[in-house]
Amino acid sequence: MFTSCCPLILASASPRRIEYLAQLGLKYQIIPASIDETPEPGELPQQFSRRMAAAKAKQVADDHPDSCVIAADTVVALDHHIFGKPRDTREALAMLMSLQGRTHAVTTGFALFSRNRNIEEVASVT
Repeated sequence: MFTSCCPLILASASPRRIEYLAQLGLKYQIIPASIDETPEPGELPQQFSRRMAAAKAKQVADDHPDSCVIAADTVVALDHHIFGKPRDTREALAMLMSLQGRTHAVTTGFALFSRNRNIEEVASVT
């Protein structure tokens, strides 16, 4: 249904992001970024998600300047505490139990970078 005006790269191996782009009918390549995903001291969830998305997009865009690179990062936070990706089932269960019955926020930062087109767009939605 949709076509892109430049080679499109998804800087993620996320099954949900892959599925989403596939549903849109876009032709794209998957090149996951590999970055340090440690929050900085005092960093708010919105800032962190935008910084992560931008870092992922930048890393891949630097190696593929003719392409448009899409990246995203989703963060779960409770009282400004950012939950990282659980290492195992036990940690995932502990995380879910701490969130149960409490209002928490889910923020997704997203970025679109294209070096040769001078595009660096970064935003987030909570």
